[in-house]
Amino acid sequence: MKVTFRCPALAMPKVLIVTDQESGLLGEALKQAILLQSDIGVTTIDNFDHSALINERIGSEDTILCPLTLKIPSSLKFPQQAVYRACADITGLRQRVEELHVPTGEGKFWLPIVLTSKGVLYAEAITLADQGTASNAFRYLQPFHLSDRYRQPLYALGQRLLKLISATPAAYLMQFGFAGETVFFDRLFPFPAAPAIASLNVQSPNLFACHWRCLSDTPILDLTIAQSTEHQVFQPLLSNLQSGDNRAWNDKSSQQSVVAFKNVKGTIELSDFKN
Repeated sequence: MKVTFRCPALAMPKVLIVTDQESGLLGEALKQAILLQSDIGVTTIDNFDHSALINERIGSEDTILCPLTLKIPSSLKFPQQAVYRACADITGLRQRVEELHVPTGEGKFWLPIVLTSKGVLYAEAITLADQGTASNAFRYLQPFHLSDRYRQPLYALGQRLLKLISATPAAYLMQFGFAGETVFFDRLFPFPAAPAIASLNVQSPNLFACHWRCLSDTPILDLTIAQSTEHQVFQPLLSNLQSGDNRAWNDKSSQQSVVAFKNVKGTIELSDFKN
């Protein structure tokens, strides 16, 4: 006699992507990344529609919260709350980094740090190429090539930073800059912020797909860049380097004067992003 056992159907988890006025396009990119990888329900909540969060069991096995903003009410409880709070306190985090003897300032470059349950992967850096044609639009480009002499300090800082905030698996963006050849820290995003748009159709898997894989504990074996991708290369202008001059760390004009670029093509504009 053949006996068939039927297991009760398990409830599929649900994803809530939370955005604000500045991260709506990011929500669409993350939603597409999730739907391509998982048979799962995805809901996007704009500007923290509190009524939509009522009765949601945030952090339970059947609901995964994915905020793409640091503007999170303290009353909203979820597993990554402490990490988001640490990143939202930009001044406080800079002070903690300065205690590690690392300078801070306002930068225009981003290092993607993909923290999985198995370890850390570093993607190619992203740069702010220029302001786009649309109002309030910016253009970002990946890869922004850095030689090992700059990569290694950035990787070391990324590792220390993740430990500093007790980071949980996610795709992070560490914003940084240069004063001459010295790397300084700006801030940390615990999600794929606006510059991550540059990874679409350039990096595989892109940073939104990486973020979901980290949250869902799906393995990421490697991060690759399309071979034909246009890029920029960091080249400090030696004539502008000033040994021991710390003023450049907080001087926007100085940051702009010490960087030269090549191959300024292939940028992606936020306003051009489509579903």
